[in-house]
Amino acid sequence: MVHMRRTWILGVGATTALLFGACSSGVPAEEVAAKDQQISSLQAQLSTAQRDANFWTELVGLFPPVEMPSMRDHRAYMLPSGAVLALHFDNMQLAQAQHLNWVALGVPGKFCQDDQQRVEKQFGKGFTHFHDLMADTHGGKPGAEGVWFVHVGVREFNAPWGTVTPGVDQKFMPTPAPVCDGM
Repeated sequence: MVHMRRTWILGVGATTALLFGACSSGVPAEEVAAKDQQISSLQAQLSTAQRDANFWTELVGLFPPVEMPSMRDHRAYMLPSGAVLALHFDNMQLAQAQHLNWVALGVPGKFCQDDQQRVEKQFGKGFTHFHDLMADTHGGKPGAEGVWFVHVGVREFNAPWGTVTPGVDQKFMPTPAPVCDGM
């Protein structure tokens, strides 16, 4: 009887050891818990990134892209009003871009001082940059049709004209508008 009891205890002990060994990788429980926490955090981040990617796909699917070969560091879209919404990145090769520098709004207008003043009176200061969409040029001929852009810095970084901080960039590549009497 004692022998059977000892055998049973040894058997239970051996089975427990085998089960514990099979269920354990030899990694401390704290380390497993930390890895589980990291996995949960990464899953949450991936879920957020997938949601944001879906929002982006829906947005860009709604508006036609504006192709501007001279501005390869932009993604631009034409709104139903004729205004242009553009994202301006930190690299002319978008596949290599790491940061968004500006969000820009382009309001339809003419390359003339009085039209720039009209746009700024209606929409606020900062429409310093004109782009002739047909000729794909900064500025243009007096009276050319295109868009007046305001660029809003989305982060702090250095540009050729100095440090850009979040907010309207009043110094963004100004294209001085000509006087267009009678146009």
